[in-house]
Amino acid sequence: MDDRISIIVPVYNADRFLDKCIESIRKQTYKNLEIILINDGSTDHSLEICEKYAARDERIVLQSQRNQGIVKARQAGVRIAAGNFIGWADADDWMEPDYIENLLRLQRESGADIVAVAHFCDIGKDCTLIKNNLEPGIYDREQLAPVMLCAGEFFEYGINPHLYTKFFRASILKKTQPMVDSYVIAGDDAAVVYPSLLMAESVCVSELSGYHYVQHPGSITKTGFSDEQGRVKALIAFLEKVFREAGVISETFWQLVAYENYLLSLRKIEVFDAPGEDRILAPFGGLRAGERIVLYGAGALGQGLYAYLKRDGRTEIAGWLDRSCEAYREQGFPVDCPERLRDRDWTYDYILIANATESTAMSIRNFLLSVGVKEEKIRWFTEEFRGKTRFGKLRL
Repeated sequence: MDDRISIIVPVYNADRFLDKCIESIRKQTYKNLEIILINDGSTDHSLEICEKYAARDERIVLQSQRNQGIVKARQAGVRIAAGNFIGWADADDWMEPDYIENLLRLQRESGADIVAVAHFCDIGKDCTLIKNNLEPGIYDREQLAPVMLCAGEFFEYGINPHLYTKFFRASILKKTQPMVDSYVIAGDDAAVVYPSLLMAESVCVSELSGYHYVQHPGSITKTGFSDEQGRVKALIAFLEKVFREAGVISETFWQLVAYENYLLSLRKIEVFDAPGEDRILAPFGGLRAGERIVLYGAGALGQGLYAYLKRDGRTEIAGWLDRSCEAYREQGFPVDCPERLRDRDWTYDYILIANATESTAMSIRNFLLSVGVKEEKIRWFTEEFRGKTRFGKLRL
C-alpha cells in the first residue's frame, strides 16, 4: 500500500445520500487513501455530515467554500490532492469495497496513466452495467483519437466521459482539470477526460466495475440553464481547441459534430426547431400539430422530450413507456410499462424512441415491431441529424 490514492468528492446538498457515499469510501479494502470532501456551499446538513466524518477519520480532508459550482469544486479538490493517483465519487453514489484496490491493480499491471472502467447505473431496483465501447486493452493516443469520443454509431462513446469511472495519474489531472471554464456545465466531465486521454502515454480500458451511479428521484419540471445552448457550444469550442493543439482534429472533428447534436438533444432539443415552423422536433423528422405521440424511454432524452412537448402544447402525449416504469413512477414521472402496447384499442400517430444510443434504439425498434407496431409509426433521430449524410462534407 505504498501508493497514496486521493479520492475527491464534491458535495452540494447531498445530505440524504452522503453517509452511504462516505462510508463506502472509508470501508475500501485499500486503506492508504486521502478522502477529500469539497463542500460547495451546501445549505442542507451536508457540511455537518462531512465534519462528523472528518472528526472520525484522519484520512479525510474537508474544505468548505461558498457555492461556485461543480467545476470549481473539482478544481479545489485537485489542487490539494497529495496522492500519486486520483479517483472520484459523486456525493450521492457509492462504491463496492474492493473498487479502489482493483483500480490500482489494473494500473500496476498495465503501467497506464489512466484506467477507464465500467460502472453500474442504479434506477430503483434495476441495476444496469454500463461499459466503454472499446475492447479491453492498452491504448495510446493514436489508437484512441479516432474513436474515444464517438465510437462510430450515434451516439455511443468510445470511452465514457464520467470522471468517477477513471483513475488518473495525478500529474496529468493537475494539468487538465484547471483548464476547464466553470461556464461549462453540460459535459464538464468530458472537458477533463478527453484532454487527459490525449496527454496520457497509455490508457487501460477494462470491464471492471464496482462504482454505482444512482439515479435518485428528481423533478420533471427541472429545465437546467436558460443558456444551455451557449454552454454546450462553449464545451465544443474548448474541445476543438484542445484537439487542434494535439494534432488530432482530422480524426475527431466528426465526433465533435455528433457530440454537439447529442448534448443539445438531451439538454435543449427545441433549438433544432426554427420559430414559426408548423412542425416541431426536427431531429425526429418533424411532428404536426394535433398528432398523438407516445414516448418510449424515460431517461434524460425522454424527460426532455416530455417537458418540451408539454410546454409546446401543439401535439398530444398519448403515453409514455419504459421498462423501468415502476422506478420512474416512484420518482414522480407518469410512465407506463411497455405491456400497454398490447392494447389494440390504443390510438397514436407515432412512437418516438427516446434513447440517444443507436444500438439501444434499434433494440427498442425491434421490440416495437415484435409486438405489432407498424414500422411507419416508429420514429428515431433522422439520418441527417445523426450526421451520416454530412460528416464527409465538413470542412476542417
